[in-house]
Amino acid sequence: MTADPSWITEEVDADQPSIARLYDYLLGGTHNVESDRKLAREAMRAAPGLLKLVRENRSFLRRAVRHAVDAGIDQFLDLGSGIPTRGSVHQTAQALNPEARVAYVDIDPVAVAHGRRLLADNDRATAVQGSLLEPEAVFDSPEIRSVIDFDRPVALLFLSVLHFFSDDKVLPALKVYRDKVAPGSHLVFSVATNAENDDAADMVRSIYADAWADCVMRSRDEAALLLGDFTVLPPGIVFPVYWESGIPLGTETNPVHHNYFVGVGRKPE
Repeated sequence: MTADPSWITEEVDADQPSIARLYDYLLGGTHNVESDRKLAREAMRAAPGLLKLVRENRSFLRRAVRHAVDAGIDQFLDLGSGIPTRGSVHQTAQALNPEARVAYVDIDPVAVAHGRRLLADNDRATAVQGSLLEPEAVFDSPEIRSVIDFDRPVALLFLSVLHFFSDDKVLPALKVYRDKVAPGSHLVFSVATNAENDDAADMVRSIYADAWADCVMRSRDEAALLLGDFTVLPPGIVFPVYWESGIPLGTETNPVHHNYFVGVGRKPE
């Protein structure tokens, strides 16, 4: 799908691909430029199942949000959010609970600018520029606090972003998030893995490395560390296709389903 040129302003660097816009393209969105589409096509050639995998991850996001709403959570903090379009958190949460509040945080100013335009008429959602690796700044942000009450449970979402950072950066940041949120809060993640020795995962990693920092592949045990002392909710650390989808564990043999691990943890009372 071709981008609507009305959103392309001088802040958009059309020569440098953006992770946020690349994902928008893979999800069928219109907030992307040719450099994003070129990198996406290279990635899809290297790993023909990538498009299905990205959309499967988006389906997992929607299921995790529904699970949080069913658990009584009405606040969502999406970190490394990208562009909030095509089945994003606020669309899913507010369809289930119109009172739900959502704050999107991304380091990419272009993604944030797009998000603010998309959310201009939504007084229960906001997009803020910031780094997920700087949790204190996130918690201190007046704009985020205008939407999120951290004295009540919140769902923290880290979808398809933590694999761009090593454990020495990610684990300390996640501990701050876990420590500061209220009991009953959820932490939701999806991270890349090559645990099934799928060559396609390594090829995608090498493509990402050409444009950004290396893509860190995590084992199941390494992915579990992201939840720290949170209680891991069933069915545990699994491939996205299995998480609350009704598909029995171990029944999907297509390697395209095995490039990501996902998990949801709950902060104990």
